[in-house]
Amino acid sequence: MNGVKGRYLLMRPNLFDYATSELSQDAFLCWLLKWGEPQFSKTDQALHDVAVQFIQRIFEAHKCNLDEKIEQVRILRQFKKIDILAVINETYIILIEDKTYTSDHSDQLKRYVEIIKSEPATQHFIPLPVYYKITEQSNYKALDEAGYQLFDRKQMIELLEQHDREVPMNVILEDYLYHLKRLDSKINSYKTLPVHAWNSFSWQGFYHDLQKNLKGSWGYVANAKGGFWGFWWKNKKLNYYIQLEEAVLKIKIQSDKNLDPKVYRNQVMQEVFSYFKSNRLTISEPKVLRTGKTMTIAQKEDYLRTSSDGFLDLEATIQELQRYLVPLLPVDVDES
Repeated sequence: MNGVKGRYLLMRPNLFDYATSELSQDAFLCWLLKWGEPQFSKTDQALHDVAVQFIQRIFEAHKCNLDEKIEQVRILRQFKKIDILAVINETYIILIEDKTYTSDHSDQLKRYVEIIKSEPATQHFIPLPVYYKITEQSNYKALDEAGYQLFDRKQMIELLEQHDREVPMNVILEDYLYHLKRLDSKINSYKTLPVHAWNSFSWQGFYHDLQKNLKGSWGYVANAKGGFWGFWWKNKKLNYYIQLEEAVLKIKIQSDKNLDPKVYRNQVMQEVFSYFKSNRLTISEPKVLRTGKTMTIAQKEDYLRTSSDGFLDLEATIQELQRYLVPLLPVDVDES
């Protein structure tokens, strides 16, 4: 995106500033897929080409050859609660589970594929399941188990930018491309903002890159105080785990139903403080000790390593965290 065009897009109202729901994105994807039909090449050849390449990349991701020309794209929305179905040439069915700020749950991916394979209206099509995700999430294990292929924000940006360089863009595609690029910038903002200015997207970007170096799991943790983005490391052999609650590292335990929670908490605290002190690792008691199903028994408020002007030093932060994670290794990365 060149400078003049970039400034123009900054000034212009963007459709996706207002169309923010998953249903709005569903509508965009349906619209784009439908442009893959050959008769629309006469209306807008460039837009048709983008649609065809989008469909082709889905086929390629499934290692499925689309030998014949695309003749028909029949769109079905919210069929049996499935976000998007696109029937290609009455032979293949592209199944899209569209996620923006949420993630899959309750075995929905497997269930949707089973529906396609069992419903009389769809069982004779060859299913090509796609998980469309424009933000980040901790892992994609459920995709592999259900036979889905990921199509993410970076892949869509690459597809749209390719055509942005070649031909004048359709205004809706321009808006969507710029929407994704802004989102990408927000997620990577932990690299360009001082820590005190981080937002929820910054934490997602930090956790995403932290996970590449220190295996673990992360996600949004809802609670009565409003929730936070957390990253946790667990090992079933230990009676405690470590959780980052954004800028604070906390050592936590889960109560044992066979033991008095206060007695159990104090016992584990004594063990943990003894180990950390003997290994010259600094932790402190939380300001308030509570009893419950999950309890914080210790914390460290300065695990993040920053430069003199407050920007994250990722390498130094990883090294600091590694010192605290030694007793948990290897971690149970699929635990939530």
